[in-house]
Amino acid sequence: MCTKWAEMHDRPLRACARKEKKMRMFRTACGGTIVVPAKAEDHLRAHPEVEGVLAEAVAKVRLPQNGAFLSAEIEMGRVVGKSGCVSTSLITPWTTALFAQRIGRERASRVVIGEGEETTKVAVLAFVSRGEVGTYVLVTSWVGSLAPKEPWDPKIEGRKEFQSCVSFWCSHALVYDSSVMGEPFESSWEKILK
Repeated sequence: MCTKWAEMHDRPLRACARKEKKMRMFRTACGGTIVVPAKAEDHLRAHPEVEGVLAEAVAKVRLPQNGAFLSAEIEMGRVVGKSGCVSTSLITPWTTALFAQRIGRERASRVVIGEGEETTKVAVLAFVSRGEVGTYVLVTSWVGSLAPKEPWDPKIEGRKEFQSCVSFWCSHALVYDSSVMGEPFESSWEKILK
């Protein structure tokens, strides 16, 4: 990407190379690349447990041939940590529950105090790069299974997806982790979404 830009603009590659050094890149199973921009690095701060297995997980990914969004649940073949998302008793959007603000998030997430179950899975989310063929840009990754967006996510498309997200997060929660979350507090989805 940077090389093409430099050639098009007749600029030296040194400045571009410095910028590229800061961005990590991982090779996929199909010979593609997933790059980790600063925004994803910031997002990954809330999922420190994935750091030790991210390169290995990406190495098992097959990128979509049609440029579709990548939402992959990678089976690692061994326990890689504890899932940060657990099933809970069902609540309504008006039910008082525990919430906490995660690093790099604008709104709070539903949480429970306890531990997640051991998992052999890693979730990887990425979108196709507009500038490089065979390259995807990491959005986020975590140890555990795929989960829908939280109900406050601005990228939710339409009422149907919103309802699906609310339904999921009324029966699931993140395991509270003081190293990546603020103090837990009582609230409801209704209040969080205002």
